[in-house]
Amino acid sequence: MDEKHILNLNPQKVIRCLGPILPAAEIDKVKEVLRANIQQMLRLGLTHLRFAERAAGPSSWRQRVSRGYYCAYCTSRAVRLAINGHYSQDIGDHKKIGDLPSDFPSKATWEDFLMKFKADRNLADYDHTVSEKALELGSNIYMEKAGAFYQTARKYLIEKGAIR
Repeated sequence: MDEKHILNLNPQKVIRCLGPILPAAEIDKVKEVLRANIQQMLRLGLTHLRFAERAAGPSSWRQRVSRGYYCAYCTSRAVRLAINGHYSQDIGDHKKIGDLPSDFPSKATWEDFLMKFKADRNLADYDHTVSEKALELGSNIYMEKAGAFYQTARKYLIEKGAIR
């Protein structure tokens, strides 16, 4: 099986269902594909955050909100992949940004933040008539919280053994 095929099958289900019948070495390959993809999603999220941090000045608020959001989105995807095996490249996956595991630290607070972030990212990216004042939170606050969410999720994934 190739990497995309494993992701599309839900690697957690593959491990759970085939673990009892496949040799341990084969299950380890699936686990490594899972771990590598979680790491790549986190790296992509961090890349978006670093780009957003370089967008300076009052006229760059849209870029900070947009790239900051994509940091949070990639981070959420990494958590969802690690915990329940969910992987999607469908545009509808953005609706799941707040679908965090029940044991995620400050789950309700992060879910609320992520849904606000999604709504304000849509304003920043698609509504040419709004200014930063129309956002629920300012772009700098979104940036700080995106970084905090990334760090919280990374720590959570390390504690769960999903990444090293």
